[in-house]
Amino acid sequence: MSARGGAKKRSGKSISRSARAGVLFPVGRMHRYLRTNTVKYRIGMGAPVYLAAVIEYLTAEVLELAGNAARDNKKSRVTPRHILLAIANDEELHQLLKNVTIASGGVIPRIHPELLQRGKRGSKSKIIYDGTTRPSPAPPKKLKMPPKKMYVKKAAAAAAAAAANSKSSAGNSNDKGKATAALKKGGLAILSEKRLFLGQKLTVIQSDIASIPVDAIVNPTNDSFYMGGQVGTALEKAGGKEFMNEVDKLKESQKTLDTAGAAICLGHNFPAKWVIHCNSPVWSGTNNSVAIQRLENCVKNCLALADEKNLSTIALPSVGSGRGGFPKQAAAETILKTISNYFVSKMASSLKQVYFVLYDKESIGVYTSELAKLETD
Repeated sequence: MSARGGAKKRSGKSISRSARAGVLFPVGRMHRYLRTNTVKYRIGMGAPVYLAAVIEYLTAEVLELAGNAARDNKKSRVTPRHILLAIANDEELHQLLKNVTIASGGVIPRIHPELLQRGKRGSKSKIIYDGTTRPSPAPPKKLKMPPKKMYVKKAAAAAAAAAANSKSSAGNSNDKGKATAALKKGGLAILSEKRLFLGQKLTVIQSDIASIPVDAIVNPTNDSFYMGGQVGTALEKAGGKEFMNEVDKLKESQKTLDTAGAAICLGHNFPAKWVIHCNSPVWSGTNNSVAIQRLENCVKNCLALADEKNLSTIALPSVGSGRGGFPKQAAAETILKTISNYFVSKMASSLKQVYFVLYDKESIGVYTSELAKLETD
């Protein structure tokens, strides 16, 4: 028989379905998996393309966050631990993958606040007064939109663009620009801002601390809860008699406040719900290491009280550089490093935003420069 009537040979190389769709993940394999596991349903031609785009988008998102965590930890290789931290500190990814176990990723410590009532800092330095016998943490905030839908919508848009052979990638839409000096955000002028590798933001602003819409404000005071400082005067003027009654009740309950200790009470007539009073140390000039260590403990105690109340935002002045006599450079460097180390040691912290509310230009310049150097320290 003659073979002249046979099929003609194809000219050129064959193009895979992934290349046609513009994705990296194998579309043909996704189609086989869908047909194997869903034999009762008809699988459309676009279903494996969208599935591959969704998985590719999530993978790129997780790898980007894990790479940032590895880089900030000064590691050249991404480990399962970095992937676990990246997912745990992103609200949407954590909600989507909360039931997924990452092999060799370790665990994230989550200690109940009741077990931390009496720690190494003693009972006097960690007393909470809120009018009740036992404080209860605030309920977690709900997302406005289910995160699963958000990721699916973004991935669907990426797949549609890929199917149309568009040259723009889905990951380019996630690039986040850095904050500039004159940026307006929520009515506050952001002078400098840096995001830590676990997702927390450190922001320098210039404003009246009593008008900042945060969960808690830190008030540097002394062992007798003196309210005559710059922050205390502003809070007393805005809070009025109701706030001073809370301070008086705290005095009766606490008696005295240890050096570097912290105590918390309710706020009134200003946006912040809580006020954390801390006994800021004094710069000695002779034994500087002891003063710096006390300042570190003071900042840690304030952050620990905020975590016990499950707060997400906190505003701090330049603790120690006022009545305490600390040099502004030393105070800024100590406070920024202490906050960064605190978030590294306590990865399950509820705090996501820390504001440094400053008044004079010298303090603003010092904190801005120290914040810029924080990543390389």
